[in-house]
Amino acid sequence: MLGHSYFYNGTIKKMVSIFGQMFNDIEIANVSGGKTIGLKRVPLAYAPRAKYLARLKANTERDVALKLPRMSFEMTDFSYDASTKLNRMNRSIQTDAEGNRVKVLQASPYLIGFSLNIMSRGQDEALQILEQILPHFNPNYTLSVKDLEGPESVTDVPIQLTGVSSEDSYEGDFESSRRLIVYTLTFSARTKFTSNPRTTGLIKSVDTFFNDFDTSGQYTDAGVRVRTGSQSDTKDSHTVVIEIGAPPNPNVIWDNSP
Repeated sequence: MLGHSYFYNGTIKKMVSIFGQMFNDIEIANVSGGKTIGLKRVPLAYAPRAKYLARLKANTERDVALKLPRMSFEMTDFSYDASTKLNRMNRSIQTDAEGNRVKVLQASPYLIGFSLNIMSRGQDEALQILEQILPHFNPNYTLSVKDLEGPESVTDVPIQLTGVSSEDSYEGDFESSRRLIVYTLTFSARTKFTSNPRTTGLIKSVDTFFNDFDTSGQYTDAGVRVRTGSQSDTKDSHTVVIEIGAPPNPNVIWDNSP
């Protein structure tokens, strides 16, 4: 119905991977007497917050505690980004992995929402994680992503921190209850979706004539022909040929000159 062949650029998968990678190296410290005893890496996984909360509740009932602190993130929503919309008739010429010149249509801008959950039993551990994230978003953190708008593209993707909320709760009865602290950070990532690159419709040559005519309607010798290169040019050639004087043969587009 949309009039195109199958394509899949993996844009959403790429954005999820990039977002998770930003928080994959956060550590917390054990501090005693003002000295750092050791560092421990905080586990990170792609999972809805409700899944972990349900698991924590189930583990409490079995008296088997889920190891905390840990973090989880998930993709939450999509929305069209009208503020960065460009003319949809824009085109760019790029080179694919096989060395072929392709035409890439103007990408569609969208906002992808993400949430990052920090779960901990103690407030100090949760704040250690939180304070390693907040300084980097003021309010944006920009990443450069390859191949988002075509095979040769490098696109700056701003990721904005849009909100921080906290929750301090207890599971179980008064005597055996376990504390659970959850900080939820929401983000908005600007991304671009583009269709499959096209090999048809490329302008490979331009041939322009500027000529005078005599009273009988024939070409005169006062003329100029401007064209882009010759048939032997490669994709890396940028030749422009200017010919003055002789009237051109309109049936000849390529020749072996210059």
